[in-house]
Amino acid sequence: RGRGKKMDQELSLSSSDLSTDSSLSPACSMSKLSMEEELYPPQHRVTGLFPGNSTTGRPCKLETNHFSLSIKIPEGVIYMYDVTVEPPWQRPYRRSDKKLYHEAIKMWKEACPAIRGEKNCWVFDGCKQLFSTRSHKESEFKKETLVVWSKEDEREVQVVIKDVLKVADIMVTRDIIEWAAKGRSGFIPQDAIQALDIVLKQAVNTDLSWESIGRSYFPTPGHTLDLGLGKEAWCGIFSSIRPCGWKDHGVLLTLNVDVAHKPATKQMHLTDGVEEGYLQQVLGGGKKGGTVDLGKGLTEVQRRTVSKDMEGLKVKYELPTPEGVRKRQYRVIEARKKPAKEELINVEGENISVVKYFLKQYGVSLKYPNLPCLWVGSRDRSTFIPMELCSMMSQPLPRKKKLPDEAIATMIRQTAVKPLDRQKKIMEGLQKNNAKYKNDPYAKEFGISISGTMTKLTGRILDPPSIEYKDNGKDKNVVAINKTNPGKWFQDRNVYLNGSEVSNWAVIDMAQLSDGQYKEVVQGFVVVGKENGIKFSGVDKVMRVRASMRDMDEALATIEDSLVRIGHHFQTVGGKLDIVLIIFPFKAGSLYDKIKHLGDMKLNITTQCCLKSNLFKGGNLNKQVVANVCMKINSKLGGINHVLSKSCRPNILKRPVMIMGADVSHPAPECRGLKPSIAAVVASVEPKAVNYEVQVRIQDMGLESNEEVIKDMKQVTRNLLLKFFEKNSGRKPEKIIMFRDGCSEGQFLTVLAKELMAMREACRELEEGYQPPITYVVVQKRHHTRFFPSDTNKYRNGNALAGTVVDQGINHPTEGDFYLLSHEGIQGTSRPCHYQVLWDDNNLTADELEVLAYYLCHLYSRCSRSVSYPTPTYYAHLVADRARKHHNELIELAQFDCGSSSGYSAGSGKITETERRKIKEVVERGIEKPMYFV
Repeated sequence: RGRGKKMDQELSLSSSDLSTDSSLSPACSMSKLSMEEELYPPQHRVTGLFPGNSTTGRPCKLETNHFSLSIKIPEGVIYMYDVTVEPPWQRPYRRSDKKLYHEAIKMWKEACPAIRGEKNCWVFDGCKQLFSTRSHKESEFKKETLVVWSKEDEREVQVVIKDVLKVADIMVTRDIIEWAAKGRSGFIPQDAIQALDIVLKQAVNTDLSWESIGRSYFPTPGHTLDLGLGKEAWCGIFSSIRPCGWKDHGVLLTLNVDVAHKPATKQMHLTDGVEEGYLQQVLGGGKKGGTVDLGKGLTEVQRRTVSKDMEGLKVKYELPTPEGVRKRQYRVIEARKKPAKEELINVEGENISVVKYFLKQYGVSLKYPNLPCLWVGSRDRSTFIPMELCSMMSQPLPRKKKLPDEAIATMIRQTAVKPLDRQKKIMEGLQKNNAKYKNDPYAKEFGISISGTMTKLTGRILDPPSIEYKDNGKDKNVVAINKTNPGKWFQDRNVYLNGSEVSNWAVIDMAQLSDGQYKEVVQGFVVVGKENGIKFSGVDKVMRVRASMRDMDEALATIEDSLVRIGHHFQTVGGKLDIVLIIFPFKAGSLYDKIKHLGDMKLNITTQCCLKSNLFKGGNLNKQVVANVCMKINSKLGGINHVLSKSCRPNILKRPVMIMGADVSHPAPECRGLKPSIAAVVASVEPKAVNYEVQVRIQDMGLESNEEVIKDMKQVTRNLLLKFFEKNSGRKPEKIIMFRDGCSEGQFLTVLAKELMAMREACRELEEGYQPPITYVVVQKRHHTRFFPSDTNKYRNGNALAGTVVDQGINHPTEGDFYLLSHEGIQGTSRPCHYQVLWDDNNLTADELEVLAYYLCHLYSRCSRSVSYPTPTYYAHLVADRARKHHNELIELAQFDCGSSSGYSAGSGKITETERRKIKEVVERGIEKPMYFV
């Protein structure tokens, strides 16, 4: 059957005793599958459900950034060895040690008699593992002591290489061929792929003119983009070996190559640059915390900004002395609170200021005595150095360090390149790397060669659906989408299918609108609303509240009072408040979060925020923006904007079916361990699949890696099924289809086993024998596959058309998966979504799944465009995002009540366990209003 099944005994990844029944019928009792047993995705390509039918949609020619790999390894085996590299220090291994370790192994290959003539036959992963095409006994390797130049410390250090021991024979060719034949997600030939990846990375890892970070490498010095604020982005190349079954052509592996960018610090002096130093750049030339005058020192806000920016980064300290310039590198702990002239240090039992110490000890008179010192090196020593003697070193930003928002915006703008330019950059990057590996001595020795051209594919472009609006008695309420320019449509005087009425509304004006502008805004909503099907009451019925954002602390303190006042006003006049429109002069950040928390959770008021700069373009009201805001307002008030027309509604939606979307949002790297992960699940509750019910769960995350599994999936599914039952007069869904986001490849089987079992349990608990067939699809956007059209099926900017689907060529050899590009890419190169079928009781064909996913991308209520994700997945993402804001606000309030003023570090762990549990309950209880998150 074409559904999920358990794995055959000999390839099992679990030690549990699995039954040898390789196929389970949809009706079979799931209770036989215990939680310990592993479930495996269905073999949809073997059973003929994939790939899709060539008659569905029209064919198109594409190239993709996958380069086919051919492997002729001597004897088909790579030998894996453990090795111990012992530097002269005791601390644990750091990623920055990689260069030193590579240099040491390079010297060891020259020094070790057993392998002297085989230096290209050995590659190293930079830490613990060696891979070779030659087999040697342990006794052939003696302990070697080498003197190696450490770039990090700028000195020579002694390194010991010992305990070289063969630990595995990796049958690369056999493993890959077996995977292509049996191909279960749980059995990717990881060792073989890791070994090949390391072979292809070896040349750049040992070349000092390349900087290797993760799977990307950057030429040094290379091309950089200036991001401002003392930051730049390095431009380089990402590469990763991908297994994909393309047996007919003999291609089983490809090298996925893409452009890569890494934020880094600029190399510049802290105080004295050509125009300005690093400090002035970080402080944005005085935009942050007032003007910058280094002579006078830093304000407390500026000091905090600088300290946060420099924490954990390396600086070069240069001290001029009569004997010459002393140079050292240090890692910054923080910027001290006191200026250098007040910072006291103990020298020979007497306290002396840093300024006096430098004058007395080195004859150096400090130019900026009012600047604080940097505390550097180890936390258990008080090493304070003046900023004016330091330069920021060029270095990639650590993962835990977030770029400032302005720099992020600049980086996104500058790194978005059109498809043709991206293609060119990829080819140039490959050429730089040993002429596409042709001159790579390691690749030659291991028998790896790479195609010089991108893989050519034949994709299909699915026909877009037609969109239905309110029936106006004529035939014009259905809008057809242009097949040659898909991804968007025009409403064409149609009105929302189900428009709302806004009788009682208020405007909080924080942007100091003139009376004329205010009237124009209100009148604009009345007129545009009427054109689109929302009935707004006129100016005389609207309550206006003036406020200001000049002082953010005051704005945060008074916003609740303004919302409460509006609520009371409408209560006294006997009306129900429909919505509050809030107009900001600029992006409101924490104020926006507070408004959403108050409106959603505390006061039960629907709010809609917008920016004055968006509402007014060139001095006039921008009606298109007003129309876009109206779409959000209508959805929030329970209306329906548009649906798929009856003629093109997929068959699966014609019977009661529950379409679910799920996402797990993790905290930013800098908050790992302090803030929880948040899981959000949404489910459609009516036949048109446009209105969704919501469940949120707060769950602790692992300190080392993110926990992807939604832990309370049983209760979540149960609650959503009950909502469906209630909204459909007692009807239960006959089928369930889940689109799951936020799940990485390594977690597929864990997520599938735990979440699918939980969903099954929920169904069985509600009614004995109730077992609706479930289809479980993972949706991924975090990958590096891109498509470049090679025929005329493309937009003006060169991007592939919305509806482009690829389900053969670079896909899984046996399971059902496809790439679907469902949106019109406006900026940069479009990224397709990768859909993988992890379970399928419904035996859906590729065509049915692809069309369903593509059509669901047209139901996003915020715009008349097709979006890049299916709507339920997008909504789950919005819900998780909003829940994160609510959680942060509640933590901050609890900290405030506990007397902690550290509002900035919401979630920094300063609240009691009881408070934490209470907050979890409040967030999970959810919000009464439907579709509040759009």
